[in-house]
Amino acid sequence: MTGDPGGFLDIDVDAAERWLLAFGLSVARPTAMLTVTPAFTRVEFTAFLRGAVASALALPMVPVIAFGLQRQGWSALGLVVLTGKEALIGFVLGLLLGAPFWALNIAGDLLDAQRGATQGRINDPAGFGDVSITGTLLVMAALALFVVTGGLDTLTDLLYRSWAIWKPLGSFPQLDARTPDLLLSFLDRITRQGLTLALPPIMAMLLADAGLLIVARLASQLRIDDLALSLRNIVFLVFLPLYALFLIGFIRQDLGTLPSLMDLLRDAAPAGAAP
Repeated sequence: MTGDPGGFLDIDVDAAERWLLAFGLSVARPTAMLTVTPAFTRVEFTAFLRGAVASALALPMVPVIAFGLQRQGWSALGLVVLTGKEALIGFVLGLLLGAPFWALNIAGDLLDAQRGATQGRINDPAGFGDVSITGTLLVMAALALFVVTGGLDTLTDLLYRSWAIWKPLGSFPQLDARTPDLLLSFLDRITRQGLTLALPPIMAMLLADAGLLIVARLASQLRIDDLALSLRNIVFLVFLPLYALFLIGFIRQDLGTLPSLMDLLRDAAPAGAAP
């Protein structure tokens, strides 16, 4: 213990340093997760707000990590490596949470391409370039459903389950031959979901085009080139409310598959041995 000259204040410097290091290690994983998750990037959350949420999520782990730091001696380089490992795991968790929203972005791009609205694009608040209008509409609707249907609870559960699987003071997860296949299947899943989501409205627009061709055979004076895009957009606007019901089911189903994805990720990258 070290005291001030007046004896009014005694501070355990080693304990204070240990708790600060524990807080830094605990906040690395949720910060990286929230930085990638569209729920905290597309709605223009500031870095200060994301840091506040990450700190609140990390607080229960601070005493656990502080106790572990007290038992084990860590060098400065070791702590830096641990922080990088925690951030990497948080990044992967953010990818899992962001998959359904990126699938909706893909679906929106395909729908805008089909109805001839590719020039109307807006800037992405996350800084990843411009995005389509329909993709933004679908993502914002999905974010509202994500919050209403308990998505934030799923996010918290996913984070704390990851701490139970991959300990904060443990070594890097062990990668094996299945890890590249898991990554490719994850990317394939996002693309496949985007195509599946876009298929019903695209089919409706293609049927409208087929009907317009039949009408053009009966009335050759019609300029179907001028009517095609307008008809596609009318079909899209009529189909959109029905599509919203399908979107609700998709969000609920995809959130329900996150625990199984965590189990698959744990099998493909099991926790390393504790140092």
